[in-house]
Amino acid sequence: MNRLVLSVSLLGLAACDVVDLRPMLATVTAPEALVPSSAVAAPILTAKERLVLAIEGQGCELNKDNVGVILSDATISADELQSIIPQLQAEGRVAVKDTGAIRVNSSNCI
Repeated sequence: MNRLVLSVSLLGLAACDVVDLRPMLATVTAPEALVPSSAVAAPILTAKERLVLAIEGQGCELNKDNVGVILSDATISADELQSIIPQLQAEGRVAVKDTGAIRVNSSNCI
């Protein structure tokens, strides 16, 4: 039975006219050409923005247990961290706890 269905299907396909779609494909524009180049480029984040995002990604708090991961995620050095934290604190974007941990104040960290 399966052979009969397959044979009939193949005969039906053989009777059809095959349309060459290659000329139509030549006129199709690549999707990259439809998007402005400015929309493709990722925004460049500052060291402060990268640090805040990295802290948010680690539970909204920078502490002695996760400082290495946060520095790596934010792609900053310990020296840069020392200069960025006072700036973020002055802007009200972080708070330093009594324990020495640094908590981010953002809509993602409530």
